Amino acid sequence: QRLKTSPVPTMPPRGRKRRGKELVAAVATEAPDVASAVAPEYVEAVIEELEHESERRVKKLKRAMGDMRQEFLNHFQVELLKIPRKIREMKVEHFSSEYGGSMEAALKKAAQWEVEKAVPAAARPRASVESVRSC
Repeated sequence: QRLKTSPVPTMPPRGRKRRGKELVAAVATEAPDVASAVAPEYVEAVIEELEHESERRVKKLKRAMGDMRQEFLNHFQVELLKIPRKIREMKVEHFSSEYGGSMEAALKKAAQWEVEKAVPAAARPRASVESVRSC
């Protein structure tokens, strides 16, 4: 015996609203008979609706483009701040000649600078403690 399985209803994929298709469908259904002449007012109304829709879409795209641009600039600023100040402030010619344009080499050198700054500071108290012990 076969088990009867009911087909699982599937939902259409979610996506953007397609007002343009709706508009074309409305125009197609509202269009006068092909045999009769199309009224110029009707054509002007359809063109006006299409122009309005295209202007709305252009504004939406420009707004989205501006948002993406701002997001890119924000991420760029964050990434720049991750680079040590000495390297950020270098001239391109100096960076290119000293590190061959390699950010990895520059970051290694920056790490060495940090170690050199930290080591003498840590070594000073030890030297003073050792000199006190020897006395």
